[in-house]
Amino acid sequence: MSNTEFEQENITSEEETDEPAKKGFRINIHMILIAAIVLVLGISAYELIRWNRGERISLDPNEDTSMFDIEVLDELIPMAPDDYAGHDFDDETTVLLLGNGDLAMSRNDEQALDRMIADAAGVTVYNAAFPYPTLATRNLAMIEQNYPDDIYSLTYLADAICTGDFSEIDRVTDKYHADGNFTQESVKVLKNVDYEKLDVIVIMYDPSDYFEGRAIENPKDDEERCTIVGSLNYSIRRIKQAYPYVRIIVSSIFYTDGVDAEGKAYDPDKVDSGNGTLSNYFYNELNTCTELSVSFLDNFYGTINQDNYSKYVDLSREADYIRLTDEGRKALAQRIAYAINKYPQDK
Repeated sequence: MSNTEFEQENITSEEETDEPAKKGFRINIHMILIAAIVLVLGISAYELIRWNRGERISLDPNEDTSMFDIEVLDELIPMAPDDYAGHDFDDETTVLLLGNGDLAMSRNDEQALDRMIADAAGVTVYNAAFPYPTLATRNLAMIEQNYPDDIYSLTYLADAICTGDFSEIDRVTDKYHADGNFTQESVKVLKNVDYEKLDVIVIMYDPSDYFEGRAIENPKDDEERCTIVGSLNYSIRRIKQAYPYVRIIVSSIFYTDGVDAEGKAYDPDKVDSGNGTLSNYFYNELNTCTELSVSFLDNFYGTINQDNYSKYVDLSREADYIRLTDEGRKALAQRIAYAINKYPQDK
């Protein structure tokens, strides 16, 4: 055998000897994938078992959790500096109240709502609320013979405030409310306010719009007087144009139950009056004020709500309006005072 043949045979022999050794150390990718899947499934099963088992939570029965019970939807915003630029504010904060119901009818009570607001906020209050009108008018146009009290709804008050012409309000009042002390007093207040020195207007109507079946909005006319959205749009836009330095706060409707024709109480937040439930009225007020960039105070959830209204609303039904208890007036007064004083730099 030649050296060449011997070397070739030796090389072949070494290759045959090394081949099994290389196969012994080769990594099998299938085994790795299987192991990874088993590991993931194992971890997932462990986490699922632990989650199902849960954990022990200790609750303190004496802990005050009332702050988590409701979400108050206040939107109190400061005025834009351009709105009151160049206006001279004096040292006295004056507030005009526009609204209906108990705000008007309690004015002579020892625990009057307007007096409570003045005391709680430390401000001068002018109460121009009228007993029975709603935020929206009953009729699209003023029909005196049908419902003269439309003249005291917000849009007609805004017209008089912005133009300074109270003649139509005077005429209707003299004709239909010559003996109406509350109405006469509110007209007098409305006419005697110095609007050049006025700082804040608070608009506060009770849930009568819902109970009286007033419409919520007209998508084709966002200033229609006989809708609550239209009434707010129409009135606030004109007041802001005439008196841009006056801060406007809309104090929302509050909750109370209703009574059907048979005298049975019902939840107005579950009964559609023909235009929506009570909360539909509330949320449309809120959305309108947001679009108008005026402050909105949430009474529906934050003051007199479904859980506490029986304490704050007089449910004896003896009054022909939504009457509040002294506690209810105090609660509203404190909230309104909070809103008035939230941004004192712009009154």
